[in-house]
Amino acid sequence: MRIKKSIKTALKRLNNHGYEAYIVGGALRDMLLKRKVSDYDITTNAYPNAIKMIFDDYICYDIGKKHGTIAVIIDSDKIDITPYRSEDKYLDHRHPSQIRFSKDLRQDLKRRDFTINAMCMDIDTNIIDYFDGINDLNNKIIRTVGKPQNRFNEDALRILRAIRFKAQLGFYIEENTDRYIHKLKDTLNYISQERKKEELLHILNYRNAFEIINEYIDVFNTFMPFKNIERKHNNFSNPLYALSYILKDEEDIRLKSLKYSNHEIDLIRLLIQSTKINVNDDYEFISLLSNQYQKDILNFLNEYHHKNYDERYNELKKYMIDINQLKITGDQIKEYGYEAKEISKVKRHLVDLVHLRQISNSEKALNNYLKNHIIK
Repeated sequence: MRIKKSIKTALKRLNNHGYEAYIVGGALRDMLLKRKVSDYDITTNAYPNAIKMIFDDYICYDIGKKHGTIAVIIDSDKIDITPYRSEDKYLDHRHPSQIRFSKDLRQDLKRRDFTINAMCMDIDTNIIDYFDGINDLNNKIIRTVGKPQNRFNEDALRILRAIRFKAQLGFYIEENTDRYIHKLKDTLNYISQERKKEELLHILNYRNAFEIINEYIDVFNTFMPFKNIERKHNNFSNPLYALSYILKDEEDIRLKSLKYSNHEIDLIRLLIQSTKINVNDDYEFISLLSNQYQKDILNFLNEYHHKNYDERYNELKKYMIDINQLKITGDQIKEYGYEAKEISKVKRHLVDLVHLRQISNSEKALNNYLKNHIIK
């Protein structure tokens, strides 16, 4: 198995200074699966100060002081190097009461979530596998390291991580592990909304996401108002599009409390609205796309209806304006006898006429209309 040059440099540096060093976790898992590796993690018996000293000629910085993780930049690759560690009892279903640096590799691997993430490999590509991760990888099994009730009670986020790995890798979850995912689902109430949102959006990136959500809908219902999803496959290119599709029939979405940004909430609400319009009606089509999210809405409509509306959009986009894009000012409108309090109403009426394609959005056309019509 080929190890990237920058990773070899990091492993060799640590070895040459008398320390053990291994590629660990998801990086090794993806290497073994011949998947693209985006983040490299190295575990070592060197402590943080020693790591910084060994790599003092490289850019390096603390990214997790509590965990002792040092990020080192080698050949433009960010490599996270973390000392072996052990953890005391978890007190809040998420965080250990205390973390200690360790010299024991097995103890470090034992605390990890799933067997396929609890292997490591040295610079000579020798793999250390205390928990039968290779066998589970070959058989496409997601299984906790040790008893699932212990792993999930320690850190409830592992419940969503297991589901994400199932979606991402196409593996199945070992029976006892799966049973405790459902049994301990309510421990997700201890996890921050931000982390649950993050995991959900990860899951929604995958084609089998809808099948996965239907299978674990009781788990997702602990924090999202999901109903059974009609589509078998997720063909949406953006996780927010997929989320909008799932929520299209919900009246109370509560996205603010789920830590979605105002931008995300506005987009999701417009995408949901787009599922309810007659896309063949030019007025409804133009009105819906008359905002800053028009490209997203168009992409969503293409994917939602399995049709391409790009040509129609290009024909109609000159009519897609909001009230601030009108080629007439409030002062000009006042010249036709309207009071200040009536300006917004007049502008909305003019925008509506543009959307109906009854007038063009030009200063001349708008002024001609106001000369000949009274807006009540």
